[in-house]
Amino acid sequence: MTPDEAAAALGVDRDADSAEIDRAYRRLARELHPDRYTGRPADEVRAASDRFIEVTRAHDVLLAAPRRPAPSARIVVERPPADAARPETGYRRPFGWWLFAAWTVLIVVGAILSTATGPLFTPADLWVRLALVIAFALATALTGRRWVWRVTLVLLGLSAIAVIASTTVAGLLGLGFMAIACFGLAVQGRLIRFPDQ
Repeated sequence: MTPDEAAAALGVDRDADSAEIDRAYRRLARELHPDRYTGRPADEVRAASDRFIEVTRAHDVLLAAPRRPAPSARIVVERPPADAARPETGYRRPFGWWLFAAWTVLIVVGAILSTATGPLFTPADLWVRLALVIAFALATALTGRRWVWRVTLVLLGLSAIAVIASTTVAGLLGLGFMAIACFGLAVQGRLIRFPDQ
């Protein structure tokens, strides 16, 4: 479909602006949508459906067509001054290594405080659990893999159950530090995003 055919299908000029094209498309889409033709004869539904598809294609063609400026419009290209700061391009990681180190220190301090709870079954239980939480939390930030983040959450949950079972203030404080650090590392690994990122 050419832009001229598309403009004729929507009933707008070929040089119409996108707002006018959208208005014409929405009006025709409301009139021709197949849901409005339920219970009518099959040939009438088929004709409306074909026309609806044609209008949708025409809308897409006109919005994709390059726009020519009006003949009287002047195109002015402004160049920024040489000393102006250039905008950064590409994606930057939200945090640097210094924040990664801070989260690491926080999770290690939390793990040390969590040792006040004592092991549930054997001393190996406590150290293996804490080592796995730390290892997977750090791997979350370094790899950015969702499955690593999910394992970290499971391990953190198991650690929470163990700390709550023995209920000491230092253990609960350590669990809080580890939870905060795990979420901070997930943010650094781009697995959790805030609206402004």
